[in-house]
Amino acid sequence: MESAAVSTENLNLFNNSCWDISQKNTNKILTGNKALDNHFGGGISLGQIIELIGNSGTGKTTMCLQLCLNVQIPKDAGGLEGSALFIDSRQDFHPDRLLGLAQELEQQYKHRAPEFKALEMLKKVHYVRCPSLVQLMATVLSCHRHLVDHPDIKLIVIDSLAFSLRMLEDGARRYELLLELHESMRRLQRQHELAWVVTNVLTHRCIKERFHVEPALGDLHSHLINERIWFSGSSARYLGKSWRFSRLIMESD
Repeated sequence: MESAAVSTENLNLFNNSCWDISQKNTNKILTGNKALDNHFGGGISLGQIIELIGNSGTGKTTMCLQLCLNVQIPKDAGGLEGSALFIDSRQDFHPDRLLGLAQELEQQYKHRAPEFKALEMLKKVHYVRCPSLVQLMATVLSCHRHLVDHPDIKLIVIDSLAFSLRMLEDGARRYELLLELHESMRRLQRQHELAWVVTNVLTHRCIKERFHVEPALGDLHSHLINERIWFSGSSARYLGKSWRFSRLIMESD
């Protein structure tokens, strides 16, 4: 009997088709930008790690805040009706900015979802301040406890992933902790249906005696994320793992 059960289980491994998988990935978080949403097939998919990269002041944090609100859009209006967790390592979180964006979203959906109110949106953005690398690691590693208590969380933001890690001078230790963070993020994605959005910065790297502007955290990190959105000072947005092969997806207004 036990052998037959194992045999049946093995056969079930082959029952999924690409169509079945595509239908499971219909849950999307709207970005609020038509070009980006079209590229992502309707928004950011749960189960993805999306990186927003660019210099300070180019709009990365604003998009993070917007996504924390967009994940709450009611199901009747085409949203997920979830909540978000905002992990702040840069100590640059301003509730007033979030409230302003929430009020704009409330106006946008006032006819389709009149119960969707700005002050209620703020209550569904959980916030953790992580001014040190130790606190960032502890928060990410203990996220599963918070998700058990709040299963409606569909988005976790880390602003910024690079900020605390880059303060660690020991390169080998920094590499080790980065891998541990990625392992924890992937484990949470397997256990809970959610998306990660992390921010990163540009840095200078010397290659063959020439300096190149590249994303911080190195090549391995680039391979472990699913998508990278580049933010420029002109408000244009580009998509691609590397700047060299990125393509323009959104022009400034």
